[in-house]
Amino acid sequence: MEKSVRILLLLGVVMGGLHPGFSQTLARAEQLQPKEVYAKASTKRLKDVLKNLQDQYATDILYLDRHVEGLTVAADAVDLNAKIDDNLSTILKPLGLRYRKIRNGSYVITAKESSGKVEATNARFPVATPITERYQESESTTQLPLLTASAEITVEKVRAADVSVQGKVSDEKGEGLPGVSILLKGTQKGTTTDVDGRYRIDVPNASATLIFSFVGYASQEIVVGNRTSLNITLETDNKTLSEIVVIGYGSIEKKDLTGSVASIGSKSIQEVAVPRVDQALMGKIAGVQVKPVSGEPGAAPQIRIRGIGSISAGAGPLYVVDGFPISSIQTLNPNDVETIDVLKDASATAIYGSRGANGVVIINTKRGKSGKAAISFSYQFGFQKIAKRPKLQSGLEEAQHYFDGVRNRNLDEGNDVSGDPLKWKAPVPQTILDVLSGKITTNEDPLDAILRTGPQQQYQLNASGGTENIRYAVSGEYFNQDGIILNTNFKRYSVRANIDAKLAPRLTLKVNLNPSYTDKFNVGGVGAEDVATYSDITNNPLYNALVIPTYQSLYNPDGSYYPFGNGLDAVVTSKNPLALANEIKARQKGIGFLGNTFMEYAILPNLKVNVMLGINLMSIKGSYFKPQMAAFLNELASGTDNASQRLNWITETTVNYTKSVGKHNFTGLLGYTTQKETFESNTLTSNRYPNNLVPTLSAVSGILTGGSSNVAEWSLLSYLGRINYNYNSKYYATASLRTDGSSRFGAENKYGVFPSVALAWRISDEAFMKDIRAINELKLRTSYGKTGNNNIGNYDHLATINYEKYVLGGTGVGGFSPGRLANPNLTWETQQQINVGVDVSFLNNRLALTLDHFRSKNTDLLLNVNIPDITGFNTALQNIGEVQNTGWEITLNTVNTQGAFKWQTALNFSMYKNKVTRLGPSGDPIIASQGGNITMIGQPIGMFYGWLTDGIFKTKAELDKGPIWNPGGRDASRVGDVRFVDVSGPNGVPDGIINSFDKTIMGSPYPDFYYGMTNSFSYKNLSLSVSLQGVQGNSVLALSREQLANDRARFRQYAFMNNYWKSESEPGDGYSVRPNDVPTGNFRGTYSQRWLDDGSYLRINNIVLGYTLPELIAKKAKLSSVRLSVTANNPFLFTKFVGFNPDVSRTDSPLTPGNERYDYPTAKSILFGINIGF
Repeated sequence: MEKSVRILLLLGVVMGGLHPGFSQTLARAEQLQPKEVYAKASTKRLKDVLKNLQDQYATDILYLDRHVEGLTVAADAVDLNAKIDDNLSTILKPLGLRYRKIRNGSYVITAKESSGKVEATNARFPVATPITERYQESESTTQLPLLTASAEITVEKVRAADVSVQGKVSDEKGEGLPGVSILLKGTQKGTTTDVDGRYRIDVPNASATLIFSFVGYASQEIVVGNRTSLNITLETDNKTLSEIVVIGYGSIEKKDLTGSVASIGSKSIQEVAVPRVDQALMGKIAGVQVKPVSGEPGAAPQIRIRGIGSISAGAGPLYVVDGFPISSIQTLNPNDVETIDVLKDASATAIYGSRGANGVVIINTKRGKSGKAAISFSYQFGFQKIAKRPKLQSGLEEAQHYFDGVRNRNLDEGNDVSGDPLKWKAPVPQTILDVLSGKITTNEDPLDAILRTGPQQQYQLNASGGTENIRYAVSGEYFNQDGIILNTNFKRYSVRANIDAKLAPRLTLKVNLNPSYTDKFNVGGVGAEDVATYSDITNNPLYNALVIPTYQSLYNPDGSYYPFGNGLDAVVTSKNPLALANEIKARQKGIGFLGNTFMEYAILPNLKVNVMLGINLMSIKGSYFKPQMAAFLNELASGTDNASQRLNWITETTVNYTKSVGKHNFTGLLGYTTQKETFESNTLTSNRYPNNLVPTLSAVSGILTGGSSNVAEWSLLSYLGRINYNYNSKYYATASLRTDGSSRFGAENKYGVFPSVALAWRISDEAFMKDIRAINELKLRTSYGKTGNNNIGNYDHLATINYEKYVLGGTGVGGFSPGRLANPNLTWETQQQINVGVDVSFLNNRLALTLDHFRSKNTDLLLNVNIPDITGFNTALQNIGEVQNTGWEITLNTVNTQGAFKWQTALNFSMYKNKVTRLGPSGDPIIASQGGNITMIGQPIGMFYGWLTDGIFKTKAELDKGPIWNPGGRDASRVGDVRFVDVSGPNGVPDGIINSFDKTIMGSPYPDFYYGMTNSFSYKNLSLSVSLQGVQGNSVLALSREQLANDRARFRQYAFMNNYWKSESEPGDGYSVRPNDVPTGNFRGTYSQRWLDDGSYLRINNIVLGYTLPELIAKKAKLSSVRLSVTANNPFLFTKFVGFNPDVSRTDSPLTPGNERYDYPTAKSILFGINIGF
């Protein structure tokens, strides 16, 4: 029910503007009712009939009062089952009137002998298409008043002007356009065209400029000059269709697209004020699921394009920045980005060959434009705090839970529970009794101690300009974000210089330079994108802050950290979370450089050669030190130093050819590219620090207890080609081919071939569509492509050795042993995808719909399969798995209102299904190492695996019916314990006993659907944007419930555990089990549906309010522009999820999706910004 309500609400917001008259505007002018004699009951006023037709057929009917005043028609003249044209003919012809349908779908009623010269009167019309009439004999013009929802435009005389201009405004087919607004630029003086598209206006002099505008058409500004007659043709506003879309190794107009590509521009990116470029994609594009899996400063979101197509190789997309494929975009400044284009279907991604299976994200940065230098400065400052925190037990609730748990343990063991609880066989701790009696009143939430409100600021300076021969765009950025957990921070210093130079008439040069420096605290590894994962969970401040009770202070009376060590009677052994946050020093500094240069030579005007050379360098230095303290259980001080360097270079040569022969248009591309990457890393560790004074490894006297050094590299050599053909911009065909040779592939499969083909048909340009004026664009697309995934490891096709240490003669010596068999047939994972799509726009492009359906099959997936023991190994990596994905994507863009108040909506909706069709020679399922996910044939990858539950045993009678866990055992099921579902037994049928045979698929990490929506409003200088995203139908495996919902109050529990079973007469909520210090009935068994949390949510991603100072005010301050903004990021989250972040996923592994375990919480923020143009 809730799902249905949420869908209806979402559609209601979008469709709110789509009521009758949408083809012109959502707000109609109410018609004033003059006093007149009403017709007899058998007739109706023509005005009323026309209004009924207008509402019934959801269109606009325009007329002059004098044509319809006093006229009536028979009450039964209208047949609402007939077409509107038939009804208009029926009622108008006997009255001597006629009608005409204009391009935007509206109808204009005129007299049969209309000459285009009409006398002054009142006209009735919707606000967006006003019609005023000019005087036949007057030399005056009209002054348009401001329009309201109930406005009636009248003509008033104004003073005579010096020059009178008249003419006709027509559409592309020569038909007059009524209601076109004509405004004298720089004033509020204006007029509108009459029913035949004619107008007259007086202007002060020949230098006057007239602005012609009409809904659904591109506006024009015309200088009058010496003309007194000025005829204008307005063209349909096809800005969306003429937008340039980057498709990989080139670009194309959106109307000419044959593949599935989605784009967002710089305005959308900048207004959301996100620290990372990829975060700007959240909720914006159909088929692209963006999950903010960690709130750690600088952390990357997880992006999945059209589902999961791999089991063990990478599942993230390929990033291409200014033509350069790179592995990390952390150092990229979002304000430098001009466009982001996401290639989704295989026909679009096949040009990237063995790296295109997971989709491609193409990022283009801003370039300079010729003209006066444009300089701008922007500053943002704000704060962020935790977005959502779980509700946990209070100290008193935890103490009561603890007491009842110890009591139930004694009862289970047959012990007496009368008398002093301190003297029970399993006694209640004194601390618990002191809390329950009120002797201990401390109530300090450790979570409050480690969380904070963190400031965030960003400074940006931009300059762009140039001449026809050289253009530049230069920017500098400083970004500083404090995390919501103490002592976590991310800083970025970034400079960019993009230069375009015309060196000779045929020779041009482009240079992109982007040096950067990052400084990050709370690191989790040596990679730029690594976040804290805590292999040892006891070093995680968040974990310790959650499990420690609130009745124990974090400080000793002397102000030192309280040690939650062994020997405490009512507190689990823990490390002080505040000490962990304050005293552990973890830092990572990175120096990066991304640069490339393009040289283009035009052999002929339509034949160009482009040579590109690029380099990407990332050098990282990290350090970690944890001192020895009682608050850390007196563990030895330990420290680590790490360093890594990644060097990637690319060379690329492409040839582009364009040719048109009559209506036949061709573009061709040929290319050759090579790319190579080298990665080096070193790590040194020691726990032999003599004290805590010096945190570096220089203090350990050369005594190291661990370390490693690695070098890895890969290279890629590719040939590529593409040809685009269209006939008269109506029929399209695209074909591409790429061949990749990779060092990662086995000797027998070094080269892969990746073809694609796509077809499209612009039906809207056919002759039979010319009379269907409501449809502006209709295009069908279909495509097929083959791509690959080469994230298979750099050396997995080679035999390897392991270095071992063993004892020989009482002395430790080193040696080596075989590590892996060679596999010369190892190769890329392959994806084949079919896509069918339709693009359609209605009502002068005010409603645009894109619908795509895709089916993909991923084969040759990498799996470790069993091999004969005679080889000396148990398993070997082979290309043997297969997965299928099918899905639907819908994008709907609407222009709800125009005029002074503008409202636009962008909605996207996506759903996909994933299914494994092949797993190794025997088809055995893959159970993840933690045991909670399973991958099996016929099911999606990584489904949740465990026991199904069915409430609790409320009574002894229910317990007797079973099924029972471990009958007769100490931990056998009891009244108040979980009731599991008896799925199967040793013989494949239910047997009344719960054991491992009853484990089955218990939930899905994948939503039934996900969606996003953005509403943009503007009125004069004010703007407001609200964007949201949501998912519905998925679950999260909450591994943190191993402590926070384990029914043992040694750990603080979630608050939902409070309403627990106490007796048959007090069964609680029917879900929460009885407390037990030694749980029974398999309550803590890994895993059951008790470990699943509801992952559905609706999140408001951004609310952005902006105000642009009037131009006159800005100029008085000698500025070109000033914009003020307030941005709220992630302000609201609606979900039943119990934990911090429903979008969590601990690793990128496709085998373990949707796992949560004390991950860094996400934040919500408020930012204030100013942008000044000079």
